[in-house]
Amino acid sequence: MKYVLWIITIILLCGCASQKHLEELGLITAIGYDQMEDKLMGSIVYYEFDPLHPNNTKMVTSIANTSKGIRQKENLSSSRKLVSGQLRVAIYGRELAEAGIISVIDTLSRDAEVGTMSYLAVSNIAAHDLLSRSQESSDVTNAGTYLYNLIGQNVEADSLISPTLHEFMQCYYSEGRDPVLPLLNFTDDTIVIEGMALFKDDKVIGEIDTKSAFYLKLLQGRYETGSVEIELPKGQIEKHIMSKNNKAEEEVYVSLDHLRSKTHIKLSETEKPSFHINAKVVTRMQEITVDYDLGNPEAIKKIEEAIALEMEKKLKEVIVQSRDLGADPVGFGNIYRAEVGYKAFSKKEWRDLYKQAGFDINIDVEILRTGVMD
Repeated sequence: MKYVLWIITIILLCGCASQKHLEELGLITAIGYDQMEDKLMGSIVYYEFDPLHPNNTKMVTSIANTSKGIRQKENLSSSRKLVSGQLRVAIYGRELAEAGIISVIDTLSRDAEVGTMSYLAVSNIAAHDLLSRSQESSDVTNAGTYLYNLIGQNVEADSLISPTLHEFMQCYYSEGRDPVLPLLNFTDDTIVIEGMALFKDDKVIGEIDTKSAFYLKLLQGRYETGSVEIELPKGQIEKHIMSKNNKAEEEVYVSLDHLRSKTHIKLSETEKPSFHINAKVVTRMQEITVDYDLGNPEAIKKIEEAIALEMEKKLKEVIVQSRDLGADPVGFGNIYRAEVGYKAFSKKEWRDLYKQAGFDINIDVEILRTGVMD
């Protein structure tokens, strides 16, 4: 019995010691980097543990030549020792991201305290402005936690490609695929995801909007829980619209959820690269903006075909837009390299070949259930 009491006492004492140590630390949850002429500006949001002030977050900004130099200066501006073990999100200002960010990200990846599952993102405005405005917002109590949840729930909903530190580094060092990261902005007193930033190597060279991001995600692998709103020309399905209304719109909007997909990409020509993309999409139609004959199998078949045609069109637009910018977020280069062999593959030659690559797309859509009409 005395032995048990002795063990419990040691555990309690250790717990007290850890708590005291925690009160001396500033837990970094978000960090932002911006280009400042020929130097680097770093902004951090950190949490101070205080039972009396549960949302006690502060922000510190400094300028140095390196990210490590920034950390040293930031420690001089804080009464707590700043540690990065709780880092949730690293944000890179658009100007810096267009110049190249691998040196900053590589330093982050070599920090033993930083987890590889931390999220990365690009800010359309300066990262410093994004973080400082979020500090003043009533909607955002802790920018790091807020951004981690914002990005995380959209990744889980299959709306975003996962932008972890590990995945960025994996794409960057892959000779046949480029990274993509969420593109952030500050609107209506809160942080929003505006789209996805497209990279060529470590430099941002363009962007796609959130609707286009859906199609990019479709090419990345299997969807499990996705949802999307599709715009269809009314003429394609007009035969099965049961009643007319006074609306003059020529488009019909269909909302799909519980979307599941499986995509297969095959290289069909090597000299002038040509890829055949075949996707099977199984979904539920949750809503449609016209009085459609949902009880008619022929009508369902017609709208499945119309949705498939629209998806094929939008998917090709996203691929061609990325190709023309010089970004390969899908990894067509890896597919090409697997076919021609590693020894015959050159990243420089692939960049030139990619500019003239062609794409043949076929999507098969199956609607399992229908929902409501508007």
